[in-house]
Amino acid sequence: MLRPTLKIAIVVTDESLEYLNKEDFFKLYDNFIRGYGENENEYEIITQRFSSFDKEWPSDPFSWDGYIITGSIANAYDQDEWILLLKQRISELANNNIKIFGICFGHQIIAEALGGKCEKNQKGWEIGQHTIKLEKQVSNIFSNLINNNNSNNNNNNNNKMILNDDEISLYQIHQDHVTIIPNDMISIGATELSSAQGMLRESKLKPGTYNILSFQGHPEFDYNFIHLLIVDLKSINVDQEIIENGLKTLQKSSDQKLISKLVFNFFKN
Repeated sequence: MLRPTLKIAIVVTDESLEYLNKEDFFKLYDNFIRGYGENENEYEIITQRFSSFDKEWPSDPFSWDGYIITGSIANAYDQDEWILLLKQRISELANNNIKIFGICFGHQIIAEALGGKCEKNQKGWEIGQHTIKLEKQVSNIFSNLINNNNSNNNNNNNNKMILNDDEISLYQIHQDHVTIIPNDMISIGATELSSAQGMLRESKLKPGTYNILSFQGHPEFDYNFIHLLIVDLKSINVDQEIIENGLKTLQKSSDQKLISKLVFNFFKN
């Protein structure tokens, strides 16, 4: 039986990170949306890399099922031509109800593009592994999305993935953060250092579904990659004590697979 197709454009916003220590930055996102192979049992997943820095964009942007906006060392509030163009394109996608998922810089530039605000965090860097306390409404939405495949089989609890205590644990590495979210979005939850750890917008055309989702943290990063990035902060003169404290918080795993399932179901519904 033929599998349905899911086309996801991966908009890369920092090419230099793709080659840091020979890590393939694009594949972190590609593997993430594929559920590390599990989602491909259900869908044929087609991805393509578009460099926002090089102003690349699909010739028919509305033919794609969704977009992932990656992390970056850039600032979402800067006035570089490629950043302004990306904001314009995000606005066009949102106005046409195309699904958008943003991570870190992606989260921040979605906010900036749609009427919110991103600024330097006066509390400083948020690095390491942090627990996000979800808003109760968001926790319920996430639980329903994560277990979408099992929603019609109430007797089968073995395959269900569970949000423990309405919290998620994600790797973080950022100094900017969203201080004002767009009017038609809700904040997913907060940490001690940042009050908008993600955003969610319900679709205006299909109530009960969602067309924008974002995270300030990095659900796509594995332990080795986030460890590498935090250690490398010394190259931009981040205080060594801040780096060491961030490294101490890292655990070998995060809620990576849980959020991978969440994002996949966000795109397919």
